[in-house]
Amino acid sequence: MLKRFGDWLDSRTGHRALMHSALFERVLGGARWRYVFGSALVVLILLQAVTGIALELYYSPSTTDAWASVNYIETQVQLGSLVRGLHHFGASAIVILVVLHLLQTAWAGAFRAPREVNWLAGFVLMQIILALALTGYLLPWDQKGYWATQVATSIAGTLPLIGEKLQTFLQGGASYGNLTLTRFHTLHVILLPAGLVLFLGIHLALFRKHGVTPPDMPQEELERRAEPFFPKQLFYDTAFAAAVVGTLFFVAFSQGAPLEGPADPSSQYLARPEWYFLPLFQLLKYFEGGAELLGTVVLPGLAMGFMATLPFIHAFLVRRLPQAHRALALVLTLGLAGVGALGALAVASDRKDPAVATMAARAHEEALEARRLATKGVPTAGPLELYRNDPIVWGARVISAQCQSCHQACDTPNYTGSPCLEGYASRAWIARFLRNPRAPHFFGNTKIDEMDAYTGPQESLDALVEFLYSQGERPDVTVALAKKGEELFDGEGCASCHTLDGVGSGMAPDLKGWASHAWTAAFIRTPGAPRFFGELNEMETFDHTRLPEDELRAVTLWLHAQASQPLKFP
Repeated sequence: MLKRFGDWLDSRTGHRALMHSALFERVLGGARWRYVFGSALVVLILLQAVTGIALELYYSPSTTDAWASVNYIETQVQLGSLVRGLHHFGASAIVILVVLHLLQTAWAGAFRAPREVNWLAGFVLMQIILALALTGYLLPWDQKGYWATQVATSIAGTLPLIGEKLQTFLQGGASYGNLTLTRFHTLHVILLPAGLVLFLGIHLALFRKHGVTPPDMPQEELERRAEPFFPKQLFYDTAFAAAVVGTLFFVAFSQGAPLEGPADPSSQYLARPEWYFLPLFQLLKYFEGGAELLGTVVLPGLAMGFMATLPFIHAFLVRRLPQAHRALALVLTLGLAGVGALGALAVASDRKDPAVATMAARAHEEALEARRLATKGVPTAGPLELYRNDPIVWGARVISAQCQSCHQACDTPNYTGSPCLEGYASRAWIARFLRNPRAPHFFGNTKIDEMDAYTGPQESLDALVEFLYSQGERPDVTVALAKKGEELFDGEGCASCHTLDGVGSGMAPDLKGWASHAWTAAFIRTPGAPRFFGELNEMETFDHTRLPEDELRAVTLWLHAQASQPLKFP
């Protein structure tokens, strides 16, 4: 039955002759492990196509839905995290294999006649693969993709003559938005894959025509060692491809693809491209201002131009230097080593910078927060609105956007801001403040310098702290200790400046209800009122137009919650 079906199929398609031709093609010089990279690349490209189609079944390319759809894939779709991980790490694996394949073919002299056109087809394929990696990076519409891609489009904008128009076209306007995502999605799933299929077909057809580039041996020796592709070379190719795919499955299953918080144009984010674009990012550091074009266009253009024109450079040099292909391969290898060194420098530079580590840790926390809040549902208005699902989280974001130009994060090195707010009004914060109000994390960077440090005994300090703490309407107040603190308030000199009548004297803030929701809201609205800092006030006024009522409520909730948080400064 099967034989009859096979005969029928062969009479219509001729598949047996095609299979025989493929399996028993002669490999001059014999099978070798170094030929495996090209086959593995084809396997990974197929894997990217399959996983990409699977992701497309759930992905929605709009700024309001993209992040939510990717998060849905990660958390709700069966095997979704694994499929996305394969697609994510597969992109990196392809770039690595492209480099290995490039080096192998360069040292074999695959740019020599008659393989010049195939070399050029491979060069175009490499550009398409890099473009696929770049365009795919933006599609989750998360913080990392959003800011990293901005680096790339900014570089495109520096191109002479066409740079500005190219950047505007890619972005779909003057800035990133829905059109940007739509265009990157179109490039990633339609135009670039079409180009990839076309040039991969050309590349494979020319490879079939000319065969593998054999080692430098006499023709007689190549013929003597020649063997069919099946079984030895097929085994090598299959074993290596299986090892690569197996590694991808392991990494994708054990780590999963990253997904940071939703893209937020108003946030402060440390923009870093994916690892394969880090060398270019590092190169730009050496060419600032008017020399930027040298780093963005001239040097990368020369490097790419060298690779593309290797067949013609070789044709020119070989007349004078018979082993010119080895010299050119050495130059290419050294150039790639330099590219790798630039990437390593970029990584090392970030690791030495504590500010980078701080921002990365904060981005990670925000990503976890966003993923947690998304379990309650992502609003139809977009993923940034999900932070409103938790008023305290929303308050932290409002604080970050509206207040951190003055109130820096408490763990900022060499703190220079107004009083830091993490742990604000907690017992530890109050005690630290009373002992040293002029410290940098309190009033040390303001013009308020009249308050003396409290030098009384620890027992009295504890009572004063509890009294002030009780003003914030806390449920865990030790009433007796707070009462003792209230009694000490006059005796320890606090009342010479501060009042407890809800009106104030204009000399220092009135402390009735200090750090409660109502006190904090009133202070934010009118910090220069006599009830608060009066003429000593340096804080800007946040009226209803600058801070809507819902944001004010979120801020007061966050500040009130800080009383149960640990301090983040020494």
